Amino acid sequence: MNSRNKPPEYLATERRETATEESDTSHSSSMDHVMERKLVRTLDRRLMLWAFFGYFANGLDRNNMPNAYTNGMDVDLDLESDKYNWAITMFFIGYIVLQIPANTIITKVRPRFMLPGVVFVWGTVVCFMALVKNYQSLYGLRLCLGFAEAAFYPGIVFLLGSWYTHEELGTRTAVFVAGSQVSGAFSGLISGAIATHLDGAHGMRGWKWLFIIEGLLAVVIGFTGFFLLPDFPHNTRFVTGEQRVMAIRRLEHQGKKTVATGLTKATFHNLIATPYLWLFLVIFICFQMGMGILQNFPIILKALGYSSSFANYMMVPIWVWVGCVLIFQGWLSDRYGKRAWHILVGSLWTLLWYVLLVSVNGGDVPVVLLFVAAYMVSPIFGVSPIMMTWLNEVYQTDTETRALAIAIVNSLGNLAPNFINVKAWVVTDAPAFRLGKIVTCSMTAFMIVLVCIAYYLDENKILLPKTQQRIATNEPNKRQDVDVDNV
Repeated sequence: MNSRNKPPEYLATERRETATEESDTSHSSSMDHVMERKLVRTLDRRLMLWAFFGYFANGLDRNNMPNAYTNGMDVDLDLESDKYNWAITMFFIGYIVLQIPANTIITKVRPRFMLPGVVFVWGTVVCFMALVKNYQSLYGLRLCLGFAEAAFYPGIVFLLGSWYTHEELGTRTAVFVAGSQVSGAFSGLISGAIATHLDGAHGMRGWKWLFIIEGLLAVVIGFTGFFLLPDFPHNTRFVTGEQRVMAIRRLEHQGKKTVATGLTKATFHNLIATPYLWLFLVIFICFQMGMGILQNFPIILKALGYSSSFANYMMVPIWVWVGCVLIFQGWLSDRYGKRAWHILVGSLWTLLWYVLLVSVNGGDVPVVLLFVAAYMVSPIFGVSPIMMTWLNEVYQTDTETRALAIAIVNSLGNLAPNFINVKAWVVTDAPAFRLGKIVTCSMTAFMIVLVCIAYYLDENKILLPKTQQRIATNEPNKRQDVDVDNV
């Protein structure tokens, strides 16, 4: 019936029904928004809070070697020349061996058991490091520490990508990574306090107390994770009913797969035959070198004649500043998108300051410039969470591919710089570290070129990883997904 010929009573009824439908839709949308906000708040309180403190403990236990070095370990264990750098590198040998298998396993098990478990184990290993009598024993425990920590960083990055949307993920990844930077501040405070008050207490040198205190902290944080951490959207015990449906749908709406389906030929094709894994890997290696000046800052200050306590305390405001800067960078990348642009700006700014550190007085820069540069290179640390967010998004179409890509980039990306650092940042070159600065300048410049290439490919959708296509087979009382690649 044409609307012109409808009776007034019919038109009025039709308008009321339309208004009711629109009201119901609006109410449903409003309820969905409230439910989504509640879900995100729950995740922030549980997953983000624990991830931050877990990486805080990770940063303390992984990066406490400079502080231990300045608290007497260099003398007690004869860590001169390359021995110190090899102690650092032994960690990453263990780190790479188990990291890729671990991130394959995490797609098959419950993260709330696996991730807190590894934190508990590595805390125990750090406590035992207080018992070593020579550098060979230190090498062995650093290797074990690498084994224990292998699953944590890529596992958390993968888990964050399994819960948060594109508009949320950059900030959350940055907050997670900031836990390590903030740990640098507290590590300086702890180390400075130990050097002042505990060195020699009960017959133990300060570096032994450092390992015991920081190791026990990781043990406690690991234990709490068993009660806080979620699993995946489809099987987390405290996300049920409509909220679970919401958690899955909001990710699938953006093209992200949330349930593991097994390794296939498409998984390995996405990893090996597309350029993104290799580009991200080399980018990761390059920006890790950009962190060298801060990683060696206590050693530089001690070589300039400052006390161990002063060298450690000076790292406190620097690491707090770095944590604030990288969270702000992550927030900007969520708000404005285009992850590559945020990486490029931070990298160019950092490169400028490394050029100054190399060129002024042949590397023997004035102390004022040294301190200013230590604060100014902080944007290089923001590359890590933004790049990992970008990686999560590029490989979002398949769960296994995403897990393996994160692990490969992080493991190999961490290993290579530490072999380079053995010769580039030799502790006997302090305080100038001219070779280390030159190598860092070169690799940062190369990274900028690679980011431009990756951005061009991603923006033009060239050789992007493909979704694993699936066909449905219907049998009586059964529906089964079959991978096309295996048919």
